[in-house]
Amino acid sequence: MPENALFNEDKLTELHQIANGNMDFLNKIATTYIQQFEAKYPELKAAVELKDYERVEQLAHLLKGASYSVGLEQTALLFHDLEVAGENAHLDGADETLATIELHSKRFLAEWTNHFEQLT
Repeated sequence: MPENALFNEDKLTELHQIANGNMDFLNKIATTYIQQFEAKYPELKAAVELKDYERVEQLAHLLKGASYSVGLEQTALLFHDLEVAGENAHLDGADETLATIELHSKRFLAEWTNHFEQLT
């Protein structure tokens, strides 16, 4: 996967095959991810600020899985880093990781839509 690639192309191909061309289904997957991200990401940021290591670990784990499910492999790896940081009670660099995750989140919907429009 190229360094600047947001998505794992194999995962997107798998999702496209599962959807069998049903763009409404694919849009629902994206919407569900966005809703979960918008609900849990602010909690994660707050937990980092409060140095609530256990909560950081839990929320990062949740968002890691959600990110993998929509092919956001690089984002999932960043959440993994936060999960491990929470587990180890060592959050140095967490603010930079959160900033990168926010950049990914801003790119998500446009690149998701672009990818699947190219396939139709």
